[in-house]
Amino acid sequence: MIEIDISGKEFSYDIKALAMAFYPEKEWNIVEHPEWETTEGYLLCCHMENEDKKAFFPRPYTKNQIKKQVYRWFQEYSGKELPWGILTGIRPAKIPLRLKMQGEETAKIREILKEEYLCREDKVQLAMDVAQREYELTKGMEHKNCVNIYIGIPFCPTICAYCSFSSYPVERYRDKTDKYLDALEKEMKESMKLVQDRQIVSLYLGGGTPTSLSEEQFERLLQMIDTWIPKEELKEYTVEAGRPDSITEGKLRSMKAHGVSRISINPQSMKQHTLERLGRRHTIEDIREKYLLARKLGFDNINMDLIAGLPEETLEDFQRTLREAESLKPDSITVHTLVIKRASRMRKEQLEQGDAIHEEDRYIEDMQKEAEHFCREHGYEPYYMYRQKNKAHTTRNTNQENVAYAKPGKECLYNIFIMEELQSILALGSGASTKLVFPEENRMERVENVKSVEDYISRIDEMIKRKMESWR
Repeated sequence: MIEIDISGKEFSYDIKALAMAFYPEKEWNIVEHPEWETTEGYLLCCHMENEDKKAFFPRPYTKNQIKKQVYRWFQEYSGKELPWGILTGIRPAKIPLRLKMQGEETAKIREILKEEYLCREDKVQLAMDVAQREYELTKGMEHKNCVNIYIGIPFCPTICAYCSFSSYPVERYRDKTDKYLDALEKEMKESMKLVQDRQIVSLYLGGGTPTSLSEEQFERLLQMIDTWIPKEELKEYTVEAGRPDSITEGKLRSMKAHGVSRISINPQSMKQHTLERLGRRHTIEDIREKYLLARKLGFDNINMDLIAGLPEETLEDFQRTLREAESLKPDSITVHTLVIKRASRMRKEQLEQGDAIHEEDRYIEDMQKEAEHFCREHGYEPYYMYRQKNKAHTTRNTNQENVAYAKPGKECLYNIFIMEELQSILALGSGASTKLVFPEENRMERVENVKSVEDYISRIDEMIKRKMESWR
C-alpha cells in the first residue's frame, strides 16, 4: 500500500494520475490535508511500506515541481520509468504545438519535453513529429473565424465487446431511426444559424456507425446535410463507415454523389478469431471486398483503424494485421491501444472472471513500437495522437496512446481540431459534445447533448436552446 499525503486538493488529480500510471495493480491512496494549506508553501509526504519521504516546496512553487518530486519517488520505489514522464494528460502533442505556434525553437521545445516533463527520447520524437505536421497543416488559418461540424449517428450493426461509446444496436432501434433523423434535422437547421459568419473547415459524420442506417435513411441524411450545411469552403468531408458489414455499394455511391472526400473502413484486427471474440459479424474477406469496392468507385482517401492489445492476440498476430492492412494500401492507418472501459461488455466479462488483468497486456508496448516503425517504413507519418485513461485499472500498460499515421496530403483535419482544440466544433446528435474554443483567452467551453436516443428525440428543443444560449 502506497499513501501520499498532500496539502489540500491542489494537484490531487495529477498525483492520482501518476500513481495510477506507476501502479495499475497496486493499492494506493491520496490523502488531502486542508489543514496543511499555508501561505508558506506546499507539503508532500509519501509512505511506501516501511519508508517515509517528505518534501516541502516554498512559494512560488509550480505543478511540475510537485509532479516531478512524486515521479522520482515512484520511480525509485518501482524501478521503472514512464515513457511520457510526468505528462498525464490526453494531449501530449499540445505542448510542443503551442510552443511552436509561439515561435519557440525546435531544440528548446525538445529540451522542455525531456527536462521539464521527463519524456523518454522516443516519445519526445513522436510528439515533435506530430506537432510539426499539425503546425504545417493548420498554419495560416484564422482559427477564431473557423468552425468544424460533427454529426453523430449512434447506431451500429452490433456493439463491440470493448466499446463504451453512446451507440446502440441498429436492429433494436429500427422503429426510432427515422424519428432520430427528424430530430437531427431540426437541430441541424437551427444550429447552422450560429455559424453563418464562420468558415466551415471540416465535416465529420461519425458515431456509432453512420452506414448502419438503411440505404434510404443514409441517403436522406446526406441530403439533409446538403440542405442545411454550407459546403462551399469545406476542406474535408469524412464519413466513419467503419464496419464493413454496414457498407453497401448504394451507400458508397451516395457518399460519392454528395461529395464525401474521406472514409474509414476499420478492420481493428485481421485475425478472424479476434473479430468473432469482439462480436463483429463480418469476415476478413468482407474487409477486403468493401475496401476494394470503395477504391473502384473512386475514393482516394481511406483510413483503416487497428487496435493493439486485443484479447488473446500476440505480437505476431498484430504484425500480421499490419502487413495485411498495408497490402491494401490505405491512405492512413490509425493505431489505437485497447483500454477496457468500465461500461463495456469486455469489462463485465473481466469482472466475472475474477477481475484479472490479461497476459497479452505485456505485448502492447512492443506492438506500439512495431506499428510506428512499420508505418514510417511504409511512408506513413504521424500527424495526430492522444492518450486514454485507464480508469478501470484493466491493463498493466500505462501508455495508452492512439496515433494516426497518414501518407502526405491524406491527413484528417477534423482529428487535429478535435484533439488540439484550436477551433470550435459544433456537434450534433445524441451524445455529441460541442466545443467552443476562445483562442485569445486560451480557454474552451463544452455544450453536451444527452446520450440516450429516446431523450434526444423527446428533448431536442432543449438541446437546441442549450446551444443557442452557450454559443457566442
